[in-house]
Amino acid sequence: MSIADAAAFVFDVDGTLVLSDDPNAGTGGIQVLAGAIDVLQRLRKRGTPFVCFTNGSGQVPSALAARLRAAGLDIRDDEMLTPAVIAVQYIRRQHPDQTVLAFGNAGVLEPLRAANIPLADLQAAEEAGVVLVGADPNFTYDKLEAACRAVWAGAPLLVTSMAQFFASRGGRMPSTSGAIAAGITHVTGVQPLVVGKPSPLVLEVIATLVGTTQKRLAIVGDDLDLEIRMACECGAFSALVLTGTTHESELVRVESGHQPSLVIATIADLLPHL
Repeated sequence: MSIADAAAFVFDVDGTLVLSDDPNAGTGGIQVLAGAIDVLQRLRKRGTPFVCFTNGSGQVPSALAARLRAAGLDIRDDEMLTPAVIAVQYIRRQHPDQTVLAFGNAGVLEPLRAANIPLADLQAAEEAGVVLVGADPNFTYDKLEAACRAVWAGAPLLVTSMAQFFASRGGRMPSTSGAIAAGITHVTGVQPLVVGKPSPLVLEVIATLVGTTQKRLAIVGDDLDLEIRMACECGAFSALVLTGTTHESELVRVESGHQPSLVIATIADLLPHL
């Protein structure tokens, strides 16, 4: 598929549209990357739908959208998605009426509560039908023990992201959700199901939301192992920007089936293609 055939766009946030001091916590400043405002305005003007998807689960989508609007980006609340949104859709479909033992702050918990998905207590971990791990800066041994008890009792393990790091203004920052899930896997031997990038669940849900097919999406991001891999595996168009975690020299390590459709220095270089 060419970019001209795209019915909708999916943008990564950190490293693609902006660089933040602390993307997960939503604190500090935001640097809007050159061309980001213009690209979204161009799509808005021509009526092409788009969504922004971050693997970060530290913020409620509406709060993140508000921060990006304050920085100058034209993004509605419903156009801002996180793995917690995908988790809600997955749990509703695969584990209806189950309680969820969730780890994280409001960015993980509020989408579950808004969907009326019941949350389990640590003390009743064995009764949880699902374990969901997000970014949890206050993760403790008690939480680890509860998560493992729930998984040992048969609850599937979901994680918002297994990425090792994400882009910020200060460089790479460690991904806490992946580190926590890796610890639970180390103890239980159970591998987590990822509900963030590069899971095919992400584009499945997004395609439904924007009313198209996965193959008619254009995915724009800065990570070969997240956005680009996800796009390639569903046959979508992919554009790699070099303002985040990936350096152009890394392209030599990518097998032919996972090469980006387009490589651009910044998001501004997408404009001639729109």
